[in-house]
This record gives sequence, structure tokens and C-alpha cells, in this order.
Amino acid sequence: MNADDSPSEFALTEGFREDGDSAPADERVYRVALGLYDPAGVTTVAERASCAPDTARRHLNRLADIGVIEVVSETPLTYTRNESYFEWRQRNRLENRSSSELQESLSELTTREREFRDQFGVDAPDKVDALEHADFDDVEAVWLDLSEWQTVRERIARLEAVRQQRATESASDGEPA
Repeated sequence: MNADDSPSEFALTEGFREDGDSAPADERVYRVALGLYDPAGVTTVAERASCAPDTARRHLNRLADIGVIEVVSETPLTYTRNESYFEWRQRNRLENRSSSELQESLSELTTREREFRDQFGVDAPDKVDALEHADFDDVEAVWLDLSEWQTVRERIARLEAVRQQRATESASDGEPA
């Protein structure tokens, strides 16, 4: 195989890009909107979604209307991901799980949270100095553990909120909690 026959080093990303580009514009804009952790304008979203700014604006307005994203500023028009919408969605999905499934997940997560507390000797990830717990080469692993610990704590909070909501609803219906 000569140099002209070798596959491009970007062949994999080109294939992914082509798959993304073949999706309808509303889906591409939605995918971009999911990642708007920092405010972005219509032109930026249009470029990332490979569509015209007018198309992006139309879909962004629809996503803002249903609460997926929020308008951050009017001039220039910028949007960001609406975290409360995603929190609601996650809780809604949890509400569809049985009480035993919730309890099992809660048990697994609280065990994992306890392991993190034991590993780092503190009761919250924000109280950990990663550099004190790792050699220079291992600091990324500590950061990943701390990120996972924070995620575990957030999931516990969501599960507990759903569990408490069910208990409150059961109590108000006159059923045992």
C-alpha cells in the first residue's frame, strides 16, 4: 500500500461527522443544545450543527419554549442549557422505577459514597486536595475519583428526593409509607 492508498488519519471522525450531518437539522441543533454549558449565539450553534443561522434560530426558539435551553441575553441572542429541565427529566425517569429498584440503587450508591469517604478521610469531595492524595502522575486519577464521588452524591440526592416524594404522596393518600 503506498502513501496515496493509506486511510486518512481523520477517517473515523469524518465518518462520525457524516453521520451527524445526515441527521435532520432539528436533531443536530438539539445535540448541540445539549452541550451548551456556556452561553452560545445562534451563529455558533448553526456552525456546530451544520445548518443555516435561520434554521438554528427557529429550532433554538422551540427548544427555549419547551425549557430545554434558556435565553441568556437578547443582544446578542445567546442560549445555554437549562439544568433544571435536565434535573426534572432525570427525576421523572426515576419516578417510573419501582420502590425496590430505587432502594437497591440507593443502597449501591450509599455504599460507594461511604467508600469514597473512607478513601479520602473527609465527608465531601470539595474538601479534598487532590495534590495531597496523589503523586504527580496520579493526580488525574484522583480528580476522576472526586468527579465520580460528586456524581454519586448527586444521584443519591435525586433518588432520595423521589423516595421522599413517594412517601409524602403515600402518606397523603392514607397509605402506609
